[in-house]
Amino acid sequence: MSDLVRRAHTALFEHTSDGVLVLDLEYRLVEANGAAQRLLGESGDALRGRPISELLPQWTPPEPLSPEDPPRDGEWVWHGTVKSPRQAHVLRVRCVPLPEGRVLLLRDLTAHAEVEAMLRQQKEYYESLVLNSPVAMVTINLRFNVVSWNPAAERLFGYTAREAMGRNILRLVASEGPIRDEAESTSREALERGRIQLLTRRLRKDGTPIDVELLALPVMVEGEQVGFIAIYHDLTELRRLHEQELAHLHTIQSERERADQLLLNILPKPVADRLKHGQRIIVENFPDVTVLFADLVDFTRFAAQHSPPDVLQVLNMVFSIFDQLTDEFGVEKVKTIGDAYMAVGGLSLPRDDHAEAMARLALAMRAELLKLGDQLQIPLHLRIGLHSGPVTAGVISGKKFAYDLWGDTVNTASRMESHGVVDGIHLSETVYERLRGRYRLQDQGIVPIKGKGPMRTWLLLGVP
Repeated sequence: MSDLVRRAHTALFEHTSDGVLVLDLEYRLVEANGAAQRLLGESGDALRGRPISELLPQWTPPEPLSPEDPPRDGEWVWHGTVKSPRQAHVLRVRCVPLPEGRVLLLRDLTAHAEVEAMLRQQKEYYESLVLNSPVAMVTINLRFNVVSWNPAAERLFGYTAREAMGRNILRLVASEGPIRDEAESTSREALERGRIQLLTRRLRKDGTPIDVELLALPVMVEGEQVGFIAIYHDLTELRRLHEQELAHLHTIQSERERADQLLLNILPKPVADRLKHGQRIIVENFPDVTVLFADLVDFTRFAAQHSPPDVLQVLNMVFSIFDQLTDEFGVEKVKTIGDAYMAVGGLSLPRDDHAEAMARLALAMRAELLKLGDQLQIPLHLRIGLHSGPVTAGVISGKKFAYDLWGDTVNTASRMESHGVVDGIHLSETVYERLRGRYRLQDQGIVPIKGKGPMRTWLLLGVP
């Protein structure tokens, strides 16, 4: 053997990562390289001359073994020597026969075994996850042929794993019409982008469509994509619940709007808004408004001669007309009291010409009521009273809300109505001063007013 080869053998012995033990024919240690000393946890001097049964007590030498026999391999779990680490190691021992003894090559497979165990665990975990997943999980190759098909996919699409395996996924769940066109486009996009997520529609085995969310993720092996895992979330029930929720929300919104409208029928909008925001005590002073009272003349006699439904129908027609007129002239209805109607101008809708607006309202109410009486062929007549001045307005709250006005202005307007004439619009002097020159007015002179004494009043006849 040349010196170069001898030096190469020496270098290989000393620097190989595998442990090398040289044994004599009695299986006693003659020499151990550095890797073996580190593995056994002792120096070469401490190891020399010791039997292999002491160093590797669980390893049994293969017998018979002659130089002509091939090397013998074996693996086992080894717990180390007294001085080496006591944790378990997995060793592969190769026994090479020599004429003068044996050479043992020791390779520590512990890390490799741990990796394999971890991979097996991960594989088992993944398979368990896929097997028990509540969502359909399908593995497909790059030709879109099914490689795996979990039980949730069976439940979703109706195909067993045996029916699905090896078949093209598009032919299975997107076999016709616009669904097929969209699925082919989606497949091309997935190949280009590597992954895709979208809401779409697929078909069951029986042909019924299902709404799904599709998430396609790449499957990689050594850095190269070999297919996809397609995850299908069934949105059918979710969409049904969503549509049901939207219907409920629409119903709630409709009922809220209906409740708001009912509230606006009895309260001014600013007051209703404050009540909806939790305010329960609402009292305000208004320095200058015009109050109107209108009363149906001799309606008590009409009510006595007709059925309650007929009476209610007439009142509803009359007050509906009045409500429309208050909206038209930008003033507010306050309330109805039997067959009387109360309105106010300049309250929650402030305006300087509230007296003139209420005058136009009064004229329109009288004209529309006479027209309605002609249509129904029943006598319908009004007495109307107007007065301007300060009022206190507020909400009386208990089981029911009621918005009302208080003060001398309200009382005076009521007296103007009750002391008026049939089909007449009776004005106080305060209202007269605001209307003169713009309307035809008739002086009534001094009129004794109950609770007020003598007052000079006028009748509103119309526009010039």
